[in-house]
Amino acid sequence: MNDKSKNKFTFKIIFSYLVLAILALASGYFIYTEINTYLSSETAEENDAKLLKTGSFLTQLYEAESLSKLALQSKTKENFNAYSLKIDSIFMEIESLKQLTNSANQKGLLDSVHTLLEQKVANSSELLNLKVKNDANSSIDKALKEFSKMEASLGKITAEGLAPNINELSPKAQKVIRDVAAYLNANVPANNDKITNSKQVDSIITASKLLLARAKQTDSKTQRFLAQKEMQINQNDLELSQQLRTIISAFEQEVLVSSFNDNLKKKSALKRSIRLAGFAALLGLIVVGLFAFLINRDFWRIQTYRQKLEKEKRYSESLLKSREQLISTVSHDLRSPLSTISGYTELMEGTELTHKQERYLGNVKSASDYVGNLVNDLLDFSKLEGGKLNIENVPFIAANLIQETAESLQATYNSKKIKLFLEIDPKLQKTVLGDPFRIRQILTNLIGNAFKFTEDGQITIKAKATSSRGKSLLAKIEVTDTGIGIAKEKQHLIFNEFTQADSATEKKFGGYGLGLTISKKLTELLKGTLTLDSKLNQGSTFTLQLPLQITSKSAEENSEVSYLVPKLRLLIIDDDTALLGMLQELTESMGMTAHTFTNFLQIEKDSHLGYDLVLTDIQMPQITGFEVLERLRSGEFKHYKKQPIIAMTGRRDLESEAYTSIGFNQVLQKPFSKRELIGMLKMLGFKAEEMEEVVPTTPLATDTSKEIVYEHYDLGIIHSFLGTNEDAIHEVMQTFLRDTQTNIKLLEDGISKIDYTQVNQIAHRMLPMFRQLKVAIVPTLERLELAKTSTMNKGQLADALHLIKEKTSALTAEIEGKWSTSPNYSD
Repeated sequence: MNDKSKNKFTFKIIFSYLVLAILALASGYFIYTEINTYLSSETAEENDAKLLKTGSFLTQLYEAESLSKLALQSKTKENFNAYSLKIDSIFMEIESLKQLTNSANQKGLLDSVHTLLEQKVANSSELLNLKVKNDANSSIDKALKEFSKMEASLGKITAEGLAPNINELSPKAQKVIRDVAAYLNANVPANNDKITNSKQVDSIITASKLLLARAKQTDSKTQRFLAQKEMQINQNDLELSQQLRTIISAFEQEVLVSSFNDNLKKKSALKRSIRLAGFAALLGLIVVGLFAFLINRDFWRIQTYRQKLEKEKRYSESLLKSREQLISTVSHDLRSPLSTISGYTELMEGTELTHKQERYLGNVKSASDYVGNLVNDLLDFSKLEGGKLNIENVPFIAANLIQETAESLQATYNSKKIKLFLEIDPKLQKTVLGDPFRIRQILTNLIGNAFKFTEDGQITIKAKATSSRGKSLLAKIEVTDTGIGIAKEKQHLIFNEFTQADSATEKKFGGYGLGLTISKKLTELLKGTLTLDSKLNQGSTFTLQLPLQITSKSAEENSEVSYLVPKLRLLIIDDDTALLGMLQELTESMGMTAHTFTNFLQIEKDSHLGYDLVLTDIQMPQITGFEVLERLRSGEFKHYKKQPIIAMTGRRDLESEAYTSIGFNQVLQKPFSKRELIGMLKMLGFKAEEMEEVVPTTPLATDTSKEIVYEHYDLGIIHSFLGTNEDAIHEVMQTFLRDTQTNIKLLEDGISKIDYTQVNQIAHRMLPMFRQLKVAIVPTLERLELAKTSTMNKGQLADALHLIKEKTSALTAEIEGKWSTSPNYSD
């Protein structure tokens, strides 16, 4: 499925969700509006609370009415006070009801109830006072009764005495009984004393009764007024009660109507919300159905595209597999002819060639190296693409790996005058677990590109541990150059295979565009990151971040692992390239790193150069070993930090003290053996036990079937350095032959010009290797090394040259007979 269809499909899905979201928001908004309408009226709880309050209010009114009647019947102040308190609590209920309603009409009704209750309390108070006064009039009747009782006690017959229940009898019976009592009293026999007293008492009682009767008659008007007033108050109270009930009934009815109306509004809002929700759901279903149809149609299209893509994928995988097999086959088949080309190229370099032939040969060698590197990168790329590249997890020291990689590449690009600066965090000196081979491969690509695309300036490598938690460590390595840089819009291309930022870059600098691709894939395989920051014509910075695991394995336990034990680094300065080549091979076989220079002036003062020991020849053409010692100790060279300096000399006229007294730490007399070099390192305190190994004292002594006796030279010392490594010996012998041919021409030129200085220098340069090989013309070269006008004339110089050329010719023939082909090269 193309990007356009994919984007269209994605757009439909997003648009469908967007429509549904808009529909949901719109529905939610309208439903929210209805809910607000629903909640804007009084809620059911509020109405229920109002009704409950109203019911409680009515109950309290009935209780107050009962207390009012009780107070009027008992005619006591205490009951009336209880009635007043109840009325006060009813007033509080009225206030709480007013808080529950927002209706002005309902509040007006409650205020009317409040006013009527106040009037009713006043009426009840007044009625109570009237009843108390009526009780005072009834006391006169009680006094009359008491007087009747007194008559009976004085012997006077009374109707009550004859019939105690006279009040319960009919009026006619009461009259008969009273007439009988009067008759009896009239016919009772008289007693003088008692009669007299009785008459006196009777007259008093009669007078009192007359007085009370008059008082009662006088108060009868007041009683009638009180009765009328009581009837009026009772009538008012009834009217007030009726009005109160009417108002309360109206209030209750209004509350019920308000509640009913609110319920109607709620039902209406609820119906509208339900209709709206149903409409929204229906519309949502329609939208979902529509877009489901559209998306489902696209989905089936995608399925069709997917089937096509799977088919294309299988086809692509078969092509990739075929490409992998092709790369593997071609790479394997290219290795053999490449080895042959490289071998014969090196052999041709040892023969006499014209300047044009040397140029042609250089092009052939460069092309074969290019193809060899391409083959290696193609194999790595093929393995990475196929997921067949295995990552190791071995202990190593990251600082050693970074430094050795940088220094080896600096030596490769030594012809470029580019300064290299190294800043390595001490935290990276810890032993970590990882794949040093693949990390070196990444660094080689990054640093190699920095040298390749930088014509002038400097390269800075900063390595630090950005974080360290427990047993994990994140190594951050920045490679910065001042080269051509990469334009912003083209930076994303450089990690693609077979791609460079600019076609002009490939034409000018070469390359096939796989280095950074492999580095990126290797970084991802190592679970790291590789990023770029670059500006056109200003330079680039590649940042590599790799997670590493700190391990407790010690260097002694794992000394066989590369980049675990810090290598001993040597700075060797000698104008004899053959000797330098042999020492280079020797140091590599001993697990050391050698920085070799034929001229001390090639070493820059402010460049990065890491070494632990300096070996310098004493007699060199442009600068002597004594001057090397003086300049290093002057403080001008930042890389010199008081490392030991060893003098290498073939002179026999000076004792060792002549060198050590002026500052040299040790002296190595040329020719020296590997054992002598190791012994010197031990004397200086370097740990050299692991470097020392049993080597044959005679050529190939370990295999008697291969013992060879040479007529014109001896490989004993060479074997002491290089053992039975025929590749290394072959390289040294080829270098020796090339240098010898060049030196004889220079020696011949110096003798023809009678230039003793040149003769001395060339003879001195030739002596170390001739002594190493124990060639018979060593004494002749020693004479030429010290030749002066007073010791050798022109004829003697010519004779010496003739002898050297004769012996050298035989030596060359014998060496070429043995070392004409490399042991590793075949047709």
